[in-house]
Amino acid sequence: MKIQMVGIDYQKAGIQLRERFSMTQAAIAEQLKHLPPNTGCVILSTCNRTELWVSGEADPFALLCRMKGLDGAPYTEAFVRRSGETAAKHLFALACGLKSQVFGEDQIITQVGNALALAREAGGADAVLEMLFRAAVTAAKEVKTNVRLTGTDRSVAARAASFLEERCGSLAGKRALVIGNGEMGRLAAKLLVQRGCRVQMTLRSYRHGEVLLPTGVETVPYEQRLDWLADADLVLSATTSPHYTLRAKELPKLQKPVLFCDLAVPRDIDPQIALLEHASVFDTDTICGGEVQTPPIPQQAQEILQERLAQFCRWYAFRPFVPRINALSQRASQDFLGRTARSLRRLPLAHEQQEALTVQMQQAAQKSAAKLLFGLRENMAPELWESCISALEKSTQEVQ
Repeated sequence: MKIQMVGIDYQKAGIQLRERFSMTQAAIAEQLKHLPPNTGCVILSTCNRTELWVSGEADPFALLCRMKGLDGAPYTEAFVRRSGETAAKHLFALACGLKSQVFGEDQIITQVGNALALAREAGGADAVLEMLFRAAVTAAKEVKTNVRLTGTDRSVAARAASFLEERCGSLAGKRALVIGNGEMGRLAAKLLVQRGCRVQMTLRSYRHGEVLLPTGVETVPYEQRLDWLADADLVLSATTSPHYTLRAKELPKLQKPVLFCDLAVPRDIDPQIALLEHASVFDTDTICGGEVQTPPIPQQAQEILQERLAQFCRWYAFRPFVPRINALSQRASQDFLGRTARSLRRLPLAHEQQEALTVQMQQAAQKSAAKLLFGLRENMAPELWESCISALEKSTQEVQ
């Protein structure tokens, strides 16, 4: 199985190192336009991890380092390499949130799906990675629908809200500024409103009216975020910007304690802000630190993942037979047309109508034969595929 991946995540690298390899969607789309020949590639970059997946012979670690313009030698120990079925199994578990800092988180399904969609649009995803990622998302949705993985909140935003409650007590009456109106920012704002906060969310002027804001959330122009800090008790930043949204040298003098929660990787909040009077800064590693231990995975979830993984592995193992199946289907349709040609000619149809009907019949015959032959993949032991298809090829040759 020519599937490889390389990844850096929270288990082996802190946020300072992870953010060196994180990539924005724009950067991923650009890099996927310059892949080596005959290489499929999907890049997944979240606050927990960055993973580069390839189908083909390319070295994923060398490819990622080239994309980031970094010498990989100093970072080798921080990365994990996986290949073949081991890599596929990892992705299936990952898509369910089983490998996230917040165990069982729900956002990762969307992130995996979005990584595939971006790769597809940029021309990076080939048939193998397309099927692998789609199968992983399907398996994750089935697990989420049928299995309760945990009774706790399942997102970084939810963990941040709980973290703030642990430090502040009740959040009722607190004034919060949320920078970023993406999925993470909106979820964080919604959860803070539910806890009684007065929440302001930044909105860039050119996007006004395009964002569906949570109920109870007010807006402040992004360009005025620093002015609003004077009244804030809590500041959460969750954007996909490659630059800081808040810099220490730009902040006004704080007159009271302010808690800054950085939910982004690369980080949104300048770490130097922690040195300012009245400022406390927390990143995702601190906020989610209590979630690192992985609880037991329910048996039903394991069974679903195993079944879906087995289906993908059968699909992959059958791929070498596809050209032969297509050829057999073509021969079957030609044989069918040969047997029905005389009857077709007797029909009271114009020449153009006969030609159109012939094409339709050929296509239908070819699809029917292909459906039967592809059924071998699901209903016959893999060790019998070769002998069965070889026998069919011999029989069709003898007929001709």
